[in-house]
Amino acid sequence: MVTTEGFLARSLRALKVLVKSSTTAQMTRQEVFDLIKFDSPESISKCLTRSDQELGGYSTVNLDWDEKEKCAHFHGNLSLDLPPSRPEVTRSGYAMFRTKDRPRNFKDDVIYWNLSDATHIAMRVKGDRRKYFVNLQSKTALPTEIHQHRLFLYDPGNWEIAVIPFKNFLLTHWGRVEQHQQIDQAKVKTVGIGLLDRRYGPFSLKVGWIKAITDDEAMKYLQERRVRYENWKRNNPAAAAESEKKLSEFEERKRKDPNPMEL
Repeated sequence: MVTTEGFLARSLRALKVLVKSSTTAQMTRQEVFDLIKFDSPESISKCLTRSDQELGGYSTVNLDWDEKEKCAHFHGNLSLDLPPSRPEVTRSGYAMFRTKDRPRNFKDDVIYWNLSDATHIAMRVKGDRRKYFVNLQSKTALPTEIHQHRLFLYDPGNWEIAVIPFKNFLLTHWGRVEQHQQIDQAKVKTVGIGLLDRRYGPFSLKVGWIKAITDDEAMKYLQERRVRYENWKRNNPAAAAESEKKLSEFEERKRKDPNPMEL
């Protein structure tokens, strides 16, 4: 026979476990690593888009399902034109998408992604030659602070897997570097990609998935990427030389400029 006291004690212990675990999602290995997988038209609804239209700007942004390639298509047109009715706006020209806000528990606390066991962000992408940034939002002092890193595409026009170490992300506030503060991987809220390269015109980036991975998985992807790059370099020596020149110039500017997000 189950006594009332025994039932209440077990219920109290279960409630304590629930409260302790609900503010940071304790997920399985697969759930931790698959941050967003664009494998169906319905998967697009897990994200939202934003642009400078929020400030009266003229950039357009779309995130659509690409039926032919079975992926998400981030595209639109970037405009740097300032809104004439908003004199306080002195800079325009951005577009982005990100995953929607994480759910909250019964105490109204965010249920964060806990990515403590991961070392890198990886994504399968197919893009143009525009300047994209990967954005990670975690628990920070200000809600407008995000961690960012440049998304380097070495084979524009073809599918590739980009890999970025978590430790290389920089904390920014409205595009300006705040400080070199490591991201709190145990409390990640959103992930996304943005464009802010200060250039007029259309942009197009296709995305298959974004995930957090370990060192072992990162080495596998990096090795595959290195082999593809070496093959491409042999077949396109002039383009490869120009690409390496631009990368070298970028690294030199980054070394001299305290605010690399502007590069």
